[in-house]
Amino acid sequence: MRIEVLFFGQLREMTNCQNLAVELKSDANALDLLRVISQRFPASAGLLEVTSVSINNEYVAKETVLSDGDEVGLLPPISGG
Repeated sequence: MRIEVLFFGQLREMTNCQNLAVELKSDANALDLLRVISQRFPASAGLLEVTSVSINNEYVAKETVLSDGDEVGLLPPISGG
């Protein structure tokens, strides 16, 4: 299945990507997607561990199963003061 990934905040800077199409097996969940992203962009692996995930504009648990055509947002924590 094909998933559209949207990168936000530091992840956008680290990956130098705003969005990316990713092919996954049909029973993949958001955690599987994060593993694929961390393999493709190893420097982002630590940040992905604490990143929130949205599917089609709704926050979800990382164990949530994906569907073909889903839009997944990766939202790292925001720091500042």
